[in-house]
Amino acid sequence: MSPRTAIIAGAGRLPATLARALPEALICAPAGVATAGLTIGQSFHFERLVPFLRDLGDRGIETVVMAGAIERPRLDPALFDRDTAQLVPDLLRAIQSGDDGALRWVIALMEEFDLNVAGVPQIAPDLLIADGPATARAPTEAEIADATRGAAILAALAPVDVGQGCVICEGQAIGLETLYGTDAMLADVARHRPDRAPHNGGTFVKRAKAGQDLRVDLPTIGPATIDAAQQAGLSAIALQTGHVIVLDREDVLARAEAADIALWGAA
Repeated sequence: MSPRTAIIAGAGRLPATLARALPEALICAPAGVATAGLTIGQSFHFERLVPFLRDLGDRGIETVVMAGAIERPRLDPALFDRDTAQLVPDLLRAIQSGDDGALRWVIALMEEFDLNVAGVPQIAPDLLIADGPATARAPTEAEIADATRGAAILAALAPVDVGQGCVICEGQAIGLETLYGTDAMLADVARHRPDRAPHNGGTFVKRAKAGQDLRVDLPTIGPATIDAAQQAGLSAIALQTGHVIVLDREDVLARAEAADIALWGAA
């Protein structure tokens, strides 16, 4: 697959991880996006999306993998080509509908150009969390109950496209991931806990949104997530089985073990 595959790289460590799995892939990135550890073979502007997709076809690209965080673009009218400009009303409606809506629109457009959009489950399934405990300490009954509560909250919020994570302690939601992401949520929990009870414990729940296209924007954690969870006083992390990417798994598990944080895959 690699010689006929392009990786559209955003920020974060996932693009470089996938590039190692697909060493012959063409690496592409939106102009202005800071990609870590990658040599960019082609950059592009969202305002010239149609010529970019045509060029991929001309290069013999058949499969596209989208990886990493890409912020909603600020479009410059001066950069639009005629064909892409005709798509602006649909693009703006997609962006206004939320991240999921925007991504579905982009995927549909790529498919119109005969490009197959693949995801981590197809390219690197070993990056996904498996079912059951990943750390030596299994979760307690209270932590499992908090994870169940968190899953119900995220399922209820999925239709309004809020986020992919929350923090639950003793059945109460004390953190909710929004557009600002996981790091901001965990930092907020850490900042408020000294002034409120309970001061410690709780479960960070990370799941894909219900109905989410699993080819793009899968939730991801890494070593820094464990550090942030420890600083927030959490005791457990529940990740949706087969739906959450774990980067640098050995380091993640080592840090979780050292912090006595139970980490597991939950249906």
